[in-house]
Amino acid sequence: MKKLVVVFYFLSLYACQNPEKKDDYGSSIVADPENEQALESSLEEVKKEEAERNKMLSSVGFDRMLHDFGTILVDADYTTEFTIKNTGKKPLMIYEVKASCGCTVPTWNKNPIPPGVSDKIAVTFHPSKLQRGKQDKTISVITNTSPGVAVLQLKAIVNPKQ
Repeated sequence: MKKLVVVFYFLSLYACQNPEKKDDYGSSIVADPENEQALESSLEEVKKEEAERNKMLSSVGFDRMLHDFGTILVDADYTTEFTIKNTGKKPLMIYEVKASCGCTVPTWNKNPIPPGVSDKIAVTFHPSKLQRGKQDKTISVITNTSPGVAVLQLKAIVNPKQ
């Protein structure tokens, strides 16, 4: 025990020492008018690209963001449909619909949705024997909106088959 106290004492003394002053090294990049002009040019290009992307943005609405299947049984298919509506003035592009689990499979129309028109995203949930009890799954819908991702939810209480 005494050895441990002595070791701790020396470690604390070492930790309390003033660190040596290290040499400051400056940046090797020197700002000059040419570098600043190149930076400004790059920023202008990025701003133009962002403005073009913003011109193509639409907006989206859903009939609901959550579907509760209630109490269901394992090893069966349960399907629901979410209605997605283009509430913007540009065509709505659904780039991808991703489920949080392999037991959840979304299907959707890959074509652009015109302004004011609705479509469906069908989601099939197939719980396995290992997925008993309370289940919460998410479906990410990636679109040309801001923000570009909407998250839909599925809930269920999964019971074993009788």
